[in-house]
Amino acid sequence: MPKFPTLPRVLLGTLALTLALFGASALQRGPAGAEAATNCSVSDSFDSQEQAFLQLINQYRSQNGKPALTASANLNRASAWLARDMATKSYFSHTDSLGRSASTRVANCDGLPNTGENISAGTVRDTAQEAFDSWKASSGHNANMLNAAYKQIGIARFYSAGSPYKWYWVTDFSTSTDGTNAGGGSTGGGGTTAPPSPAPPPASTKASMTSPANGSTLPPSSVVFRWTAVSGASQYYMYIGTSPGGNNLLSASLGTGTSVTVRGYPSNGSTIYVRLWTLAGSTWLYNDYNYRLPN
Repeated sequence: MPKFPTLPRVLLGTLALTLALFGASALQRGPAGAEAATNCSVSDSFDSQEQAFLQLINQYRSQNGKPALTASANLNRASAWLARDMATKSYFSHTDSLGRSASTRVANCDGLPNTGENISAGTVRDTAQEAFDSWKASSGHNANMLNAAYKQIGIARFYSAGSPYKWYWVTDFSTSTDGTNAGGGSTGGGGTTAPPSPAPPPASTKASMTSPANGSTLPPSSVVFRWTAVSGASQYYMYIGTSPGGNNLLSASLGTGTSVTVRGYPSNGSTIYVRLWTLAGSTWLYNDYNYRLPN
């Protein structure tokens, strides 16, 4: 039997939701004008993870023979408005707190008629990859991401520590091209949209293992796990188990250190799973890794 030290366990909750709105080809543009000044007033920086999502979805569409999407500044504002509104008002719906449908909200943000919207929320859904994977695994959301008729997309995420799901993602899709891009400017008569200037990457909110390499075989007898430091993190916590996310072998608080030595594991060639948690503010976030024990 493995001889991992066992410490008292803690309960770390993970919540996630996804919804898709798609296939409504007859959506019409709603009232704009004066309403847009207040109902589409939102800060939208198009951060590094939102840009990363654009790369992920376009790679995915290319692999499936679909044309690439450009990021619309207007659709981005519509997505950012809903993400912030859901987080700050603690709800999860395509119908926003003002009673507007996705098509009306997009019109209020000066976008052209849209035909699809994906929303997602989860306590550990802070990265583009996590949002993309959640939508790819759902048939309705996946259909939106691979719809060949779409030309533009709006992408937004928002975090609120006091909200039920912490992280909220929204993507809005349109079959029209409105002449804007997320970096400002115009597509200019069918020309190529220039990519936006990269925003400074946000500070990491969860620690990443630096050694040993994920998927590697551990050395005999003992190993030192090392991870990156996260500014403002008040605690790191480690699970080790015989199944993904399991903690039947170890459940231990590691304080604010960035390494731990684990000893006494067997040499039987089996796989173990490590989950490295980070307490950032009041939210627990994690990264998963797996390793093979020596023979």
